Amino acid sequence: MHAIEVDPRRRFFNEEGDSLPPFVISGWRGGVLNPDRFDHTKIPRYLFESIVRAAQPGEVLLRRYTPDSDVSARLDPSWGSFRDHRFVRENWSLEYVLYDASGRWAVLLDPDVVVVGADADLARAIDSQLGDHGTSLEELTHQFFPELDAAPYNRYFFAVVGGQHNGGAS
Repeated sequence: MHAIEVDPRRRFFNEEGDSLPPFVISGWRGGVLNPDRFDHTKIPRYLFESIVRAAQPGEVLLRRYTPDSDVSARLDPSWGSFRDHRFVRENWSLEYVLYDASGRWAVLLDPDVVVVGADADLARAIDSQLGDHGTSLEELTHQFFPELDAAPYNRYFFAVVGGQHNGGAS
């Protein structure tokens, strides 16, 4: 564990007002999921593994948000390490940010929603990995929030190239 210099929640995610754009870093794209559909990790294994395969981090960082915590755990970038860490009572929290030192991607979990974000190139690589599971960041958003009309949010969540919507495994 180490003290965090910059709060990753504020570093990566906009939670002000209408929270649009959802990401602090310009050009990021991602998706949203319902955390209630997953076990204590709150994200699906295939998404975690797709991010790790695409980003190839040396380690992942997990910052939990509890009244007495301002530290981030350094974890091996494997599902087993992440899952085991979340199983330890002292490490559990309703809210966390999962990210790596590169600052190219982050996952925000709060009690209501999981927000996944990455720079556009990495998001396309994540989509390519998710394609092995028949999905993409955009499809996950539609799967978990089918009532969400994505059209107004395309510029915030989904890659737009040459005026064309570029969802799926591009």
